[in-house]
Amino acid sequence: MFICVQFIRMSKRAVLLDALASMPKDLVFMLRRMDETAVHYRPTLDHWSIADVLRHLAIIEPLYLARLQKIVTEERPYLPYLHPKTESSLTPVPLAELLTAVRDARHHTLSYLHTLKPGDWQRTAVHETVGNTSLRFMVQRLVEHDTEHLNQMAQIQQQRRANTS
Repeated sequence: MFICVQFIRMSKRAVLLDALASMPKDLVFMLRRMDETAVHYRPTLDHWSIADVLRHLAIIEPLYLARLQKIVTEERPYLPYLHPKTESSLTPVPLAELLTAVRDARHHTLSYLHTLKPGDWQRTAVHETVGNTSLRFMVQRLVEHDTEHLNQMAQIQQQRRANTS
């Protein structure tokens, strides 16, 4: 028996765009069985809850989009390290609202990135901590940021299960 496997060669841009597009879906899948109490659970007072992580993702996305736009519109712009303040909300925000905020913010980023020409992805900037960089590398860092926080939320879920068992 002969099986033909067709390999589709995807560009690095396409892989990055797919990764960015999948993050909100990954969040919904990952958090689908969580109740509101679990979303606001903190392993310790100085650690974030899943709600805090989601709030952070919703806050950082427009800042990141502005950074990407700056790379395209300016010649070798300087990009300071992003230090967004993400503090606990005194009033718990429902999970559905947090997921919508993350999804909508990511949609704006993806919409912008899809308008760019291939040459725009090679535009350069100077990052405060990384040094010389490109738009493509900054998009890759955004994907890495997503992965870091998805892992963080998985750890919070595991800690909660361990503490409630």
